[in-house]
Amino acid sequence: MAKDNDMIIRVAGEGGEGVVSTGDFIAAACARAGLEVYTFKTFPAEVRGGYCMYQIRVSSDRVYNQGDSFDVLCAFNGEAYEVNKHLLKPGTCLVYDAPGGDLEIDTIPEGVTVYQIPMSVAAKELGSYRSKNMVAMGALSVLFNLNEATLKEVLTKKFKKKGEEILNFNLKAFDKGKELGLAHKKVDSWRMADAQGKKDVIIIAGNDAVGMGAIMGGLEFFSAYPITPATEIAKFVATHLPKRAGTLVQAEDEIASIGQVLGASYAGKKSMTATSGPGLALMSELLGMAFMGEIPCLVVDVQRGGPSTGLPTKHEQSDLFLAIHGAHGDAPRIVLSVEDVKDCIDMTVDALNLAEQFQCPVLLLSDGSLAFSTQTVPTPRPEDYKHVYRKRWNGEGKFLRYIMTDDLISPITDPGTPGGEYIATGLEHGANGAPSWVPANHEAMQRKRHDKIQILATTYKPTEVDGDGDADVGIITWGSTIGVAREAVARLRAEGLKVKGFYPKLMWPMPIQEYEAFGKTCKKILVPEVNFQGQLAHFIRAETSLRPISHTICGGLPFNPSMIVDKVKEIL
Repeated sequence: MAKDNDMIIRVAGEGGEGVVSTGDFIAAACARAGLEVYTFKTFPAEVRGGYCMYQIRVSSDRVYNQGDSFDVLCAFNGEAYEVNKHLLKPGTCLVYDAPGGDLEIDTIPEGVTVYQIPMSVAAKELGSYRSKNMVAMGALSVLFNLNEATLKEVLTKKFKKKGEEILNFNLKAFDKGKELGLAHKKVDSWRMADAQGKKDVIIIAGNDAVGMGAIMGGLEFFSAYPITPATEIAKFVATHLPKRAGTLVQAEDEIASIGQVLGASYAGKKSMTATSGPGLALMSELLGMAFMGEIPCLVVDVQRGGPSTGLPTKHEQSDLFLAIHGAHGDAPRIVLSVEDVKDCIDMTVDALNLAEQFQCPVLLLSDGSLAFSTQTVPTPRPEDYKHVYRKRWNGEGKFLRYIMTDDLISPITDPGTPGGEYIATGLEHGANGAPSWVPANHEAMQRKRHDKIQILATTYKPTEVDGDGDADVGIITWGSTIGVAREAVARLRAEGLKVKGFYPKLMWPMPIQEYEAFGKTCKKILVPEVNFQGQLAHFIRAETSLRPISHTICGGLPFNPSMIVDKVKEIL
């Protein structure tokens, strides 16, 4: 049974049946009503067909992840039931399409409340099978106390632009679902969390939030090649960047896109691209050039299941090796990772600023789960974000592009600056930019390029310690797994267990001193992450004195809190 202030609804069915739009409508309506929302969706790589699932977690308190399982399963077809029936436990509820669907249940699972709602039959009687999801949503609104007013507000906003006829038809289907829900309702114990009143928030997906952060951060040029699951970033930027006199180009491939980004940055513009693992692999050579030429640029990598083409629409955190060391020669870069949708906004701004400040490539890691997950976040205000721009030459003295300075960051010029001409190539160079083969010069320039970003290890600190004092088990994790670990730590501590968390968001250069300080307070360290090799655990062993226990999964889905809770108890 759902907690009074926390409920999880899972809508599942075939791709093309309206599963995703149903979830989007419910999530938006709950957010509009003042509730906290976290969603998770998974779908096949096919355009239509295949199993599709959308999970909405709603609470009056802040939520950090999609939850362990579900309280309510709304099954649009038999496959949805078969995939999820093992999760139907006493206290959960099943709503399914019957009679008239492709599922008949002879034995009701013990302790499970079951509702048969003839979604398909009702939709066909209304004249369009496509309205099945509207019927389902109307029934869910009655059965689980979803706010009807906000649901209809969201539906009206969506369908009004398509004309009154289409709007009225969808509202009619919704009302038909309400009627069916009222006729079948058995108990009143199922209630969505009570609305808290409207808040100054937006509900937005991770990819759109990255795009919003880019706009907030002063982006001027964007080039990308479409790739799942990062394409929505480009779509958002394409809609909004031209309003700010910025430029967007859809390149012919990922190599062209990073080349265009470097060209625009050389011309003086804040520039970025967005891709996924296969695209990032193609960009590795030019990212090495960006390091050598000290050209600011941002690459957002929305990680997906790999290797190779892998699992295009599934979740994984397996690009950390590639992000940190994916270049020939010694060519490090700044690598950040985001925890949640708010981070997607805030840390995209940070990443653009850091690229400009340190004149180097910055990689920002998101993932396939977070890309499409929506959350409620405080409405961002442009005035709350600081813009940092590259150190430019002041016009005094002779301009030497790669001159040594106290902070190791050399002044730069834009093309056309009188006296500020220079070339930036992939060749090693002296202070004036001309090629140089002198051994001492190469060592000095490498030290300059490496050392200038090391300052971040002690100055950029979005690293959080969750819990005080000593612990029997310390959990270190990264990316969207942080939100899962937060809930796991809270549950374990509520049981009286001595557990704490450590959540780095600066992945490289590693804040080694902070890792070491945390490790001294823990008897054992657990590192849960969604990849096969335990990539963060590898870097921890390589760079620190800590010897963590690696806990990995790579089935295409994220951790849930119980997985981490159970592993900690196993260790203890």
